Amino acid sequence: MDGCGLDSDGREFKNAEEMWREEVGDGDPLKKSQWYSQGVGYWQKGVEATVDGVLGGYGHVNKPDIEGSEAFLNSLLAERFPDAGRGRRLVALDCGSGIGRITKNLLIRYFNEVDLLEPVSHFLETARRNLAPENLMVTEEYKAVNFFCVPLQDFTPEAGRYDMIWVQWCIGHLSDDDFVSFFERAKDQKGLPEELFAVKMYALSTELPKKVNKSSRSKRHVNRPGIIK
Repeated sequence: MDGCGLDSDGREFKNAEEMWREEVGDGDPLKKSQWYSQGVGYWQKGVEATVDGVLGGYGHVNKPDIEGSEAFLNSLLAERFPDAGRGRRLVALDCGSGIGRITKNLLIRYFNEVDLLEPVSHFLETARRNLAPENLMVTEEYKAVNFFCVPLQDFTPEAGRYDMIWVQWCIGHLSDDDFVSFFERAKDQKGLPEELFAVKMYALSTELPKKVNKSSRSKRHVNRPGIIK
């Protein structure tokens, strides 16, 4: 946030640093812990463990959300794991998994094992039920394995376990410093062979529309993957 800005309560801040000092304190672990506890408490006490609940009342976006995610995932799998399904087993971590919406509708169809990470206990228990073998339209070769009831900011991925770490609709709950710290812990797992190419992180970015004459037809925004440097 550059220049002045307002938070959801209408308070004005000169910049992002000033806002975070107010929200989580300046190096005060207790204040930051309380801030995270309040965030989890909102989901723990007031949100039903349903698709509509975890999507904030926008359950109808589940289908297009999954379709867009699947198109993005397929582009990554084709580039990074062309031998997937031909003897190579893949493992994914679903961060902020909620009730297992992304795992059940997407990841479990592509990854042999999926671990779920979610701090809201009743969401995770619902995910465990949703992902029981009898509720999945996949073979026994694809399954949810571990269910971690741990906040994203406190979790360190097991070195060498995951082929893909999936973070969707939840990274915005982290403070800026915890956001950076999590990506540092997740980006280059230790214990991998030195001859492998460096692992890069990808995200969707929006390309600004080109300027056109008023008489010309307007250009549509184009979304495509971009490298986070």
